[in-house]
Amino acid sequence: MNVRYLRQAMTFSLLAVAFTVTIIILSQTYSAMAIPQPYRGENDTFGAIASIQNDDSGNPAWIVAGHWKTGLLNDLSSNASQATENTTSPFAGSPFSAQVEMVRLDGTAGHTHTITNFILANASRPDNMTIVFNGTSTASLREGPVTDIPTSIKIIGDKVISIWLDPSRIDNHYGNTPIYGIVQDRNQQPPS
Repeated sequence: MNVRYLRQAMTFSLLAVAFTVTIIILSQTYSAMAIPQPYRGENDTFGAIASIQNDDSGNPAWIVAGHWKTGLLNDLSSNASQATENTTSPFAGSPFSAQVEMVRLDGTAGHTHTITNFILANASRPDNMTIVFNGTSTASLREGPVTDIPTSIKIIGDKVISIWLDPSRIDNHYGNTPIYGIVQDRNQQPPS
C-alpha cells in the first residue's frame, strides 16, 4: 500500500505543478495586435476605424468599424508621384485605403464599403497637432463606385484619424460628420 500511496502522491504533485505553471503562464499579460494582410507594409501607417455616423436628422444611426492604411505620413515627395496613380483594386497602390463595415445601431442592415484611389492634391500642417491631406477618392456604394469624391484625411495628435468624404457626392451615406478612428502604428515621424 505504501507504493500505491507514493504513486498517488507523486501524480498529485505533478498535476499540482502543471496546474500552477499553467496558471502562471495564463496570467501573464501579452499584447498582440492582429493586422489584416492588406495593411502590412514596412512604410505604411495603419489603424482601426471605430465611429458613429448620424442620420439625416443628426441622430446617431450607424456604427462604422474597419481598418485603414496610408503611406501619406512617410515622405510627401514620394507620395506626390504616387498621387497620380489611379487603381480600381482595393489597397493596391493608393496612398490611402480603408475598408469599413456599417451596421445600424439595432444590428441590422450590415454592409461593407471601401475607400480607395486617393489622389493627393495638397497637404498642410495647420498646427503642431494636425496634418491634413486633401484630395479625391473613390468609395464603393451599393449602386457602384463613386469616383472623384473630395476627401480630407486628418491625423490629429499622432493618435486620431478623421476621414471626411464630401456628403453631397455620396448622398450623405456616411452622414454629415467625419469617420473617426485611431492610429495604431506609425513607422516614421511626419514630414515637417
